[in-house]
Amino acid sequence: MLNFFNTRVIILIIMALSVILPERAYSQGRQFTLSGVVWDTNGETLPGVSVRIKGTLIGTISDSDGKYSISVPNEESVLVASFIGYKTIEMAIGKQSKLDFTMSEDISEMKEVIVVGYGVQKKESLTGAISSVGTKELLKSSSTSLANSLAGRISGLSSTQSMGGQPGVDNAKLYLRGAGTMNTTDPLILIDGIPRDNIRTIDPNEVESVSVLKDASATAVFGVRGANGVILITTKRGESGKAKLSLSINQSYAAFTRKPDRLHSVEYLNMRSEARVNDGISPIDPNVIALYENPLLGLDPNDPDYASKAAARKYLYPDNDYYGMVFKDLAAQTTINANISGGTKNLSYFLNAGFIKQGGHLETESKSKLGYDPSSRMERWSFRANLDYKISNSLKAFLNLGSYIEKVGMPSAWQYGDDTYLMMRGTFFYTTLMLPISPGPTTISGHGAPTGEPVIPAGLEGERYMPYSSYETVNRFGYWETVNSNLNSTLGFDFDLKAITPGLSVRGMLSYDSFSGSSTSGVKRDKQYEIVRAGDNDSFSYSTDGSEIRFNTYKGVNTQYKINAQAIINYNRTFNSLHNVGATFVAQRDSWESTGSELPYNMLGIASRMMYNYDNRYFAEFNMGYNGSEQFSPKKRFGFFPAASLGWVISNEGFLKDNKIVPFLKLRGSYGKVGNDKQGDQRFLYVDQTTLAGGGGHTSLGQGSHIIEGLVGNYNVTWETASKYNIGIDFNLFNDLTGSVDIFNEKRKDILIRRETVPGFVGIAAGNIPRVNMGEVDNKGGEFEISYNKKVNQDLLISIKGNLGFNKNTVKYADEIKYNDEYAYTYRKTGYSLGQNFGYLIDKSNNGGYWTKEALANTDLIYDFTAPRPGDFVYQDLNGDGHINEEDMAPIGNGSVPRRTYGITLGAEYKGFDFSVFFQGLGGYNALYAGNLVFENIGQGSYYNYHRNAWTEERWLNGDKIEYPALSTRESSSHQSNSFFIQDKSFIRLKNIELGYTFPPHLLRKIGISNLRVFVGGQNLITWTKLKMDHLDPEPNDPMSYPVTKTFSFGTNISF
Repeated sequence: MLNFFNTRVIILIIMALSVILPERAYSQGRQFTLSGVVWDTNGETLPGVSVRIKGTLIGTISDSDGKYSISVPNEESVLVASFIGYKTIEMAIGKQSKLDFTMSEDISEMKEVIVVGYGVQKKESLTGAISSVGTKELLKSSSTSLANSLAGRISGLSSTQSMGGQPGVDNAKLYLRGAGTMNTTDPLILIDGIPRDNIRTIDPNEVESVSVLKDASATAVFGVRGANGVILITTKRGESGKAKLSLSINQSYAAFTRKPDRLHSVEYLNMRSEARVNDGISPIDPNVIALYENPLLGLDPNDPDYASKAAARKYLYPDNDYYGMVFKDLAAQTTINANISGGTKNLSYFLNAGFIKQGGHLETESKSKLGYDPSSRMERWSFRANLDYKISNSLKAFLNLGSYIEKVGMPSAWQYGDDTYLMMRGTFFYTTLMLPISPGPTTISGHGAPTGEPVIPAGLEGERYMPYSSYETVNRFGYWETVNSNLNSTLGFDFDLKAITPGLSVRGMLSYDSFSGSSTSGVKRDKQYEIVRAGDNDSFSYSTDGSEIRFNTYKGVNTQYKINAQAIINYNRTFNSLHNVGATFVAQRDSWESTGSELPYNMLGIASRMMYNYDNRYFAEFNMGYNGSEQFSPKKRFGFFPAASLGWVISNEGFLKDNKIVPFLKLRGSYGKVGNDKQGDQRFLYVDQTTLAGGGGHTSLGQGSHIIEGLVGNYNVTWETASKYNIGIDFNLFNDLTGSVDIFNEKRKDILIRRETVPGFVGIAAGNIPRVNMGEVDNKGGEFEISYNKKVNQDLLISIKGNLGFNKNTVKYADEIKYNDEYAYTYRKTGYSLGQNFGYLIDKSNNGGYWTKEALANTDLIYDFTAPRPGDFVYQDLNGDGHINEEDMAPIGNGSVPRRTYGITLGAEYKGFDFSVFFQGLGGYNALYAGNLVFENIGQGSYYNYHRNAWTEERWLNGDKIEYPALSTRESSSHQSNSFFIQDKSFIRLKNIELGYTFPPHLLRKIGISNLRVFVGGQNLITWTKLKMDHLDPEPNDPMSYPVTKTFSFGTNISF
């Protein structure tokens, strides 16, 4: 295997050879200088236009004023001018020494350049399935995460805020064309050609484009890492010309998209009393309810102690809104960005600096009072510098630097094992669980305790039902703060080897990425107090066990580094104006290591792409990757992943060429194999895991050491292999309407799984059974993209852009135990989608429930778990044995992976005003909603809006709407996994809406401003969902996580 030293030597040799290669000299006839100005069709000068002499290496670019000057070998020379987004033109020079010319825009979107694996291609020549999105669309979002900004923008890519919207922890879950494996489904992410996974911290202002590679033809060059798809992020670069300074400021205010309903104490008590009656327990004393309705009931205003008794009554019989005490309605977010770009003849640059300050929704006590800040918050400073330097006509160097420093704060998580996610989850859990009838959250003066100390929540009878309150969790447990910093650096050289043969070039890159993270935890716990009530309902006192934890701080540090080296050879040449040949060869080495890791991770690979097209009509492409990963044993370490694709541009055929109705039409198809080595956190699964421990032996012989057997290794373990098929059509109609359609089919084999059919007598614990490559999953679907842009007149431009993706995966083999024939469904995985939910089907033929006592008395069904009560669901007896048990469970809904993705953007521009509205949605996936935030019977009871319409016999007989089974104080038969609580998570959001105004340029030039735009907008403002509970947001995987937020924003963009 090549080591890292050898790789560097190869790169240096290539660099050296390129530098010393001679350039050709062109001299024929009279030489003279040609100069001129490049204009666009609007009468504006065009900077950055490539101007060259055809068939030579002589070339230049127009300056900031559109001027150029070039040496001409002879009078027969032809001038070629090209610029991205404009039509390339050729002009005979003759004897003239001055030549001004105008370039027109290329209105065909098929001419745009798309970033692909290890290179770029014109969209017209693509034969693989690739979609892209530009910076203009990404900047419409006010999200602090680039991954969240991609939601709904690209067909087939689903992005969900599965972790919620907590500042600094709002990572998105990405699926590309659904899921095809039981293991990690995350796509590979590259930033400027280097594998990097910190997509959340990328500033959208520094992004030029995002390309999403979907099929085998596009991803085969990434070999063992390409099966889940690839996302290529390209950052902006400078162009020669005057410096351009841009500044953007965005101020936002965020609120939760959904939050639990606020129930008053009397409502809670009435619902709790209803649940008690349903369970055969006596109802709550009406006199007690009356005190909560009017705490001053029965007090004599003339009593000398009236004031103290009234204060005690209001404290003992409160109507507390603990959710309002712990969470704020709005949280501020400020985003500031500045960048400058430009360049000279030889040097171009792009510099970007950004700052984000995001506040959280926790309502915390002041730092001056506590001595620390427990609030939820995030601050991030980011910086990027992309530099390009032309050393000679054949050699260019570039340096890419990206960095950020991020500080994230929140309450201490020491009660949750330092798991900050569980801490925030616990905060929401306890907040929704805290009863409005519980006194607190802190002590008051005059009852034997210091004022403002935490109070343990008490139930109706004064009993403790929680160990501490959410108010105490947020304010009195200390704080947690992390500071993460990252530096991504890439140094590279581009060598133009036309001196050897036209079209040949070489690129060498070496990147070094470092990450450092530190966490500081301040831990404390105040004395807790409980309320001791007196018998007269008018007085009480506090008691405490006196235990407390004094303030201590702890700190941890984590460091990581990654090294990536690449050598790339490119060749592209056209022969006889008909035959275009292209080839790319890549050699790559990766190595990374982190604190606490005994061994670094290494990967070595080569990749190649070969392309041919004839007359821009017939296209053929072959891609391959050959990778080695030390995740696997030496004999299973390297793999070969080929792919091939074909394309036919029908619109370039004679019978359709220059057709105004269909100016572009292309068919394409691909097939290939790619791999996936992401198989969880465990490494070296081919080695037996054993641990040497003390305490072994026999007492009479002495205590020696002993070996603990862990996971048994499998020397044949290897990567997953995905065989992918793709057929697509790209089209353009009337030059205004462009689109594409794709149909795909994927068969994933050799998925690493844990066997379930190994018998116990083998003698290996279930958790230690070796992992094997036996799993199989099929995944198929289609995608549709469309874009319409129409300039109605000089003032009005309208645009529509939409995409739709659908997929369905099926587990073909999972080595699961097959149930006996008594089960209505003998498998739980095989034959179903990933994450398929199983539960009891509610029998709609019997109105869905035992809505009367007579219906319950007349049933012959026997429930093998909790017996039903009047008001509980009736389940279907699928196997007909008269019993309801797990044998009757059935698949309900779809799996846990979204089957449908969609997004549509509507936009218009009119006399400086611009307006856009963007809808995004996901569909075809389900989840079981159970426990707190859904059920009513946890602890002392949790009730929400939809519980108001729970079953009672009176409501049923009156014909009232029944939205929930009979309330209960404990688990009932209705609380099983069933078709009521397994819900459809499909949703559509008003993802973004924005209105902006750009001031006329002639008003700005006088004050040195080239562009000024102001805007107002919003994100996630409205959500339409099928969930039965209107206080739940469909995106997070866990309904108890930090909620997703909606934002209202305003700001400005200024360019100088």
